[in-house]
Amino acid sequence: MPTKTVRNNLASDFPDQVDQSELLGLLGYNIRRTYLVVQSTFDAQMEKLELRQADFAVLSTLRHNPGINQKSLADALAIAPPNLATLLDRLESGGLLMRQRSADDKRIQHVSLTAQGARLHTQALKAAQKADEVAVHKLSAAERQQLKSLLSKIFAA
Repeated sequence: MPTKTVRNNLASDFPDQVDQSELLGLLGYNIRRTYLVVQSTFDAQMEKLELRQADFAVLSTLRHNPGINQKSLADALAIAPPNLATLLDRLESGGLLMRQRSADDKRIQHVSLTAQGARLHTQALKAAQKADEVAVHKLSAAERQQLKSLLSKIFAA
């Protein structure tokens, strides 16, 4: 009697047939998978400018909040103060920002972009917008706005 060949039904044999229905039913999993798409397009654009996500977040926040103190900046970006200090040291040594001690309280440092930092932010913003376009090209303008609105409800809660 001839022997039937039985195919091994491993995920690696049929990656497009892997049942992820349980995972796809979870919001967190969908957000994580979406983040990976968005992050990879963002990182590809920022790499050209030799910036990381945190660098861009700092530049953008400083652009719209000149003279913000380090504690407020750390709080706004949800970055631990020691990690922010290291990040600011690097950006400052690159000539992108400057820190100045408060005249009223020497423990407080105010942070602002330099002219070079402002120019780089302008380039980075264009790159970030391009990355967004690439990442969500399948969504209409209305869907993009709805997605931003829904996501902001989650992280603002």
